[in-house]
Amino acid sequence: MTEHLDGGLEEIARRALAVGDVGSAVIFIVAPGSTSPELAAAAGVEGAALDGLLAAIRNPAHPIVRTLADDGPSFDVLPMNPGGPRLRSHLPLRAAGTTVGVLAVAHQSSLDDAQRQALIALAAEAAAAV
Repeated sequence: MTEHLDGGLEEIARRALAVGDVGSAVIFIVAPGSTSPELAAAAGVEGAALDGLLAAIRNPAHPIVRTLADDGPSFDVLPMNPGGPRLRSHLPLRAAGTTVGVLAVAHQSSLDDAQRQALIALAAEAAAAV
């Protein structure tokens, strides 16, 4: 876990669990001068599942890593690896025109517009906290 952050990102990840049927949420950040995302917060995922995710994001083709270069969020994406909820959504965290991280959530059903907007607001809040 990133030590220089307070519990604000953990709280944002927990609040993401209240959106639709989101079962888990993680926030990764990229430290200044780095290109590798590091886990900053997680809710609804731990143990082997979280360890698997941390190993999976070492792959530059992983959707979380690719989100760092995306212009905007990706919603209702099929996961690269089996297990857990059926869909994933990835939202870049942008501050001052720079992507500083990613909010990624796993959910069972497609997100409606209100749910997408709620996650976009949480991503903006997380970016401001970084």
